Amino acid sequence: MNRRTLPLSALRAFESAGRHANLGRAGEDLGVTHGAISHQIRSLEEHLGVKLFNREHKRLKLTEAGERLYAAVEDGFNRIIDGVLHLDPDSLTGKLYIGCTQATAASWAIRHINNFQMSYPSIEIHLLEIKPTQKEIPREIDVAICYGEPSAGDRKVTNLASPPLYPVCNPRLLHGMPAVTKPEHIARLPLLHDGQNSWSHWFTAMGVSEYAAKRELFFFSTNLSQTAARQGYGVALCNPFEIQGDLSEGRLIKLLERTVPESHDYFVLSDLPERQSLKARLFEEWIVNAVKDHSHH
Repeated sequence: MNRRTLPLSALRAFESAGRHANLGRAGEDLGVTHGAISHQIRSLEEHLGVKLFNREHKRLKLTEAGERLYAAVEDGFNRIIDGVLHLDPDSLTGKLYIGCTQATAASWAIRHINNFQMSYPSIEIHLLEIKPTQKEIPREIDVAICYGEPSAGDRKVTNLASPPLYPVCNPRLLHGMPAVTKPEHIARLPLLHDGQNSWSHWFTAMGVSEYAAKRELFFFSTNLSQTAARQGYGVALCNPFEIQGDLSEGRLIKLLERTVPESHDYFVLSDLPERQSLKARLFEEWIVNAVKDHSHH
């Protein structure tokens, strides 16, 4: 195969089908019929002499050869898009205003924001604080990462993640304590409250109607309750986005495998596509993909 015989239309159909694992959604993505996508993929398989998909329980699953081709095609398309975006250097300079809560910034968003700016160093990023469950987001913010659904107004709101919630603590808090194997055992430890997630709601969800906490501390922010947990002062309710680094580095451990839903989902607020700057669109896509990658691990 050479560049002259490269079946670009079929590769676009294959990439979309591989991304969605569904022919119908791939057709919607490219503005063609389900049958057209199926025809393109069969044509590509004949052209290459390999099977690219298996069908399992009404879903498409890439074969081993399909996975290798998908990785190459996705990388190639991303490089093309990146090259096109960089044709206009002025569109990737200037200020970009990002809004998020203190807990979101401190625990996980700051890493993704830093990685984004390393890829686009000419963008001057300004991080502005918004409050958890804040409804009205200032107009000056280009992209907001919200805990709790904000009012859209004339902008668009996208659900970013619905993470689970579970109790965590510093492992040294458990030294000399009986093993924690049931939800009611958590009450033996100091409980750290953050104003967002309720311990009483968690115990009820775990089937514990009454509990007598040994000690309770109430903080005005999630950030503080997480800090207190890291320092060994008690048990906090956290989601994996907030403490992924703490878990991997051993500062915090998960006490029970059972989880409950977070009190609120995470959302992204941004301008409508026709009014959105290239800088904002790139960052929105960056944070959505970063969260999606984390959710798949």
